Formats: sequence, C-alpha cells, structure tokens
Amino acid sequence: MKKILSLMLVLLIAFSSISCAGGDIPAETTLPETTPAPETEPEITDISLLDSDGKAVYRVIRPDEGGDGEVQAAIDLKKSLGTLTGVNFTIKSDFLMPNESVEDMADVPEILVGATNRPESAEAREGLGMNEYVIRVVGNKIVIAGGSDLVTYRAMKEFLAMLSAEKGFVLSKDTDIRKEIERGSYLVALTNQGNSHLEVYDISDGKLDEDSLVWSYKMPYYNIAGTKLRRSETHGEVALAVCGSGYGCMISYPAGELLWYTEAAANNPHSIELMPCGVIAIASSTGGEVRFFTTDKSVSNTYSASMALEDAHGVLWDDEKQVLWAIGRTVLTAYKVELGSDGKVTVSEESSLRVTIPSDHAHDLAPVYGNSDELWITTGSHVYRFSKSSKTFSTDYAGHESLDRGAIKGVGNFPDGSIVYIYPDGGFKSWTSRSAFLLRNADGAMFDETLKSETGHFYKIRVWDARYQ
Repeated sequence: MKKILSLMLVLLIAFSSISCAGGDIPAETTLPETTPAPETEPEITDISLLDSDGKAVYRVIRPDEGGDGEVQAAIDLKKSLGTLTGVNFTIKSDFLMPNESVEDMADVPEILVGATNRPESAEAREGLGMNEYVIRVVGNKIVIAGGSDLVTYRAMKEFLAMLSAEKGFVLSKDTDIRKEIERGSYLVALTNQGNSHLEVYDISDGKLDEDSLVWSYKMPYYNIAGTKLRRSETHGEVALAVCGSGYGCMISYPAGELLWYTEAAANNPHSIELMPCGVIAIASSTGGEVRFFTTDKSVSNTYSASMALEDAHGVLWDDEKQVLWAIGRTVLTAYKVELGSDGKVTVSEESSLRVTIPSDHAHDLAPVYGNSDELWITTGSHVYRFSKSSKTFSTDYAGHESLDRGAIKGVGNFPDGSIVYIYPDGGFKSWTSRSAFLLRNADGAMFDETLKSETGHFYKIRVWDARYQ
C-alpha cells in the first residue's frame, strides 16, 4: 500500500511539471546565457615600408644574373628610398647559398626589381611585352619589373612616384599595375653590305626585322658605305649614299627615284653630303680626297673641285658656321664651299678651324643633335664629342661607359639623348656587323640594347634625320 501511494505522488509531481511548461514563465526564471560573437580582425588595406619605429621593413632584391639596367634600377631604388624616407634600406642580390631556397625567403618582406629568382617575379613577368611594366604587391613582396632594362627602370621611377611622406610611405595591398610605355619613333639607316641595300628601320621596339624595316633601296655596286637623309630645295627629302670604287647618288625619299649619280668619286668612298647650295661632297679613304660635284645634271662624271685629305672618312655641313667639316686620319678640318653663278665650285680650307684628333684612324663624323656646338667623332680607339667653340675632345658624356671604345663605324643620337652605334663582329667582313646597338636614355640613365638582325651585315648606321645639326 505504501508503494502505491509513493508511485502516485511521483506521478502527480511529474504531471504538475508538464502542466507548468505550457504556462507563464515565472518572473524569477532566467534564460541561458549566449556566447558573444568573436571580434573580427580589421582588414589590412595598406602595407608600409617602415615599421612603427621608423625602420625599414623591406629590403631591395636585384637579380644576380640580370642585365646591367636591372641592377642599376635596384641600386637607384635603394638610394632614392633612402633620400625619400631618411632611412637606410638594405640591397642584396637574389643569389642563394647551397643551404638556402626560395621557399626560405617566402616570409621575408622584399622589393623585387627585375627578373629575380623569386616566384612572385616570374609570375608577374609572365606574358610581359617589351614595352610593358608591372608593379604588383603579392603577399609581403613588392614586384617591379619591365619587359626590358629601360622599362624596368621606368617602372622603378613610377613606384617611387607612388610613395609620399604625407601618406606614410604606404602602398595598397591590392596594388596591381600593368602599363605599356609610349615610345617615340627611332628611325635609323643601315648600309647592308650583305645585299647592297640601303635600309631604313624603326628601332623603337628594339628590333631589326621585316616588321621594323620601313624603306629599302638596292645599290648598283658592292661595299655600300656612308648615307644621309637631306632636304633638297628642288626635290624635297632625298637619301644620299656611296658605294663601290667611286659611286655616289641622290635618291628621292621615300619614292626611290634616282635623281643624281656619279662614278667619279675618288677610290673607296666613305661619306657623302649635300650642301644647301646644291653641291655634293664625297670623302674617299683610299683615294685620300674630298671631291665636290654639282647636281644641275642627273649624271656628273667629272668633279668640280677637290681637296686632298689623308684617309678621308667623313663630311658634314655646318649650317651655323657655313662650312663643310671633314675628317681624315688624324685631322678635323673645315672647308668654305661656294657655287658661282657660272656653275663653278670653289673650295678653300678654313685653317683656323683645323685641329688634330687625339687618336689615330678617324672614321665617323656626325652631328650631336640637341647641341649645335658639338660633333661626334669616332677613331680606331675612341668616340669623342668635339666642341667647336673650345676645340676640345671629350670622352666624358652620358653613355661613354659603353660607347667610348675602338672600331665604332657609325654613331649618332636622337633628340631625347638616346644613342645608336655599330661596331664589327666579323661575321661577313671584318668591318661589318649583324647587330647594331641602342643606348636608350631614361632620365639620364643609359641602357644598352642589342639590335640583332637575321639577314643584315651592316657597316654604317645613321640617325635618319634631315637636319644638319
């Protein structure tokens, strides 16, 4: 009986609890506590080159086996960062010791300049055109690279322009810039002795191929040598060239019509010039003469005047001084040239302008565009810039590290300061080359590019500009 009462009491208590579940919650009843949501980390949108103590976070990395331009870009970046921030940044090559790997560098903040061995550099440079550059943040790496040394240098300059003290020398972590730089037209003429053609190329893209060839003219003899673009009062723009044992000509440009020629130049003609009076001068090395021709007839097989000059290699009209400059073996001199009303040519040397060239075997003579006081003169051992006013020869100019050497067969510069030149590789003849060279000027920094040809065997190169200076 007691067991039955106890069971009934338990059932009653249980029923009362179930009934309360559907009723009002007593005031003193509390709900279970909820766990607060964890605080989220603020998103990092910028990276800083300096830490909170004002010290450099990043180091500059250059390729150990990169081009000279890439190395220079990294060196100049380190210097410029120091000037900009007042903090010393470390620079080192990407060379790895035997016990190191690129994976070991994954967590190191680095500014990668050019084609480094870091995977971030390789990924950023993939598919990059020669005229393109990229500035990209990848994790803790900042990648700066271009399709050439020059473009890498310009990308480095663009990177610096993105930094400022006002913004705390920071960069967005989403930085991913890819741009193509604009390049001016670089027209040059090359005398191709492999096929006896005068060829004009636009080397803006650093190439000597069918796509960059803009004009060509077949010469009637072998050994095509000097050439120039000039403006004739009668015919407009004309191309001048010499070749063979005594041939010189004037051709309409770009129509390609033969306007005038002679076969009476002295032996082995090297250089030709058209003066404003209509007289043409041809310098011949083996013949040791500068001969002067009138162009009133389409053929001139007799010359009107001649000046002896040992190993004559170059002639260039000076519109400012109204003289014709000429170079021989160790001599730079100038001639006064006049065309009389009777059609006769008179020539006299301006002895006050005659100077001795500091080294032997003068070879090329060209204007320094942008500086009417100076001339380019190449010899067997040097490339000079000659000052007419001071009568001095200098080898201290932008790009001399690459240019001041022997056997330069042709040299010239563009208005932006970029320089073209050529020297022999002996692949066809001892004096020809399959390549020309371009020193591109980027804010005073010079970058050497080799312009290779699959078909050319070139002797001379000339900036294709009709101006005398």
